[in-house]
Amino acid sequence: MKPSGPRPRPEWSPYAEYSRPGRPFPVLTRGDAYILVLLMAAGAWFVWRAQSLTGYQWRWPLLADFLIRRTPEGYEPGLLARGLFVTLRLGVWSMALALLIGGTLGTLSARKEGAAVLPIRLFVNGVRNMPPLVLLFLLYFFAGNLLPVSDMEQALRSAPSILRETVAFAFAPEGQLDRMTAAVLTLGIYEGAYVTEIVRGGIEGVPRGQWEASAALGFSSFQRLRLVILPQAVRFILPPLVGQVITTFKDSALASLISLPDLTFQALEVMAISRMTFEVWISAGLIYLLLGVACARYGRWLETRGKWRV
Repeated sequence: MKPSGPRPRPEWSPYAEYSRPGRPFPVLTRGDAYILVLLMAAGAWFVWRAQSLTGYQWRWPLLADFLIRRTPEGYEPGLLARGLFVTLRLGVWSMALALLIGGTLGTLSARKEGAAVLPIRLFVNGVRNMPPLVLLFLLYFFAGNLLPVSDMEQALRSAPSILRETVAFAFAPEGQLDRMTAAVLTLGIYEGAYVTEIVRGGIEGVPRGQWEASAALGFSSFQRLRLVILPQAVRFILPPLVGQVITTFKDSALASLISLPDLTFQALEVMAISRMTFEVWISAGLIYLLLGVACARYGRWLETRGKWRV
């Protein structure tokens, strides 16, 4: 016999539509379909208007050489593909630093008030209210003279070739270490301030009874956080954290202003070389869009795993 009584109400999740079996995408309502048709019509009108008013000639086939080009030795990445690799490296390293800063400061400031968390609050409020471009210039022009980047480049030149190739592949090649370091520090500090508040809010979202129960069991402060609080806080932290990862990749375009050859910088170069304004920027926008969609789908996969359900 089936058990009687009402079924337990499923826990709400921001990704509930995606977590149902056999439903990789959310269900589109009639209103969503109307909006999608309007957006497609607006895009078609934009293309027609641009061509009719300016006499612009679309040259999409020529753009392929700037993505992957063929050489006598084989295929190699073009300017846009190389810029995408730089953007990926910049975003990954920046987010790793942001998670380190935000995770540490957010955990230390959770459920605390007064002078104990005043330095953390000053850091968060100061960084969040400063334009990231100003912070980028400060770190590039001023802190760059204080950091031993030039010494690192000198040491790298005398290092074995395998080490130079590893650093060039994983971080930045010679001649770009100063710009990559400044960009990673800027995005890591800037996004780390937001991650701090995300982590703090997630930890404080765990009911007070969980803290009291774990303390009554004799757990130390570290054990309470590791075994009881953080596993429950992840479900509150993960959705906004995924949005912050997407923001980090979008903000990485600022690095083009210090001549770091990321996707935006290379798009500017391709536009200057080929005069394909619309094709270049539509392609760059689609690449950033695909990056954001990939991060969002990976976040949905993490959030819907049973490991994070409490």
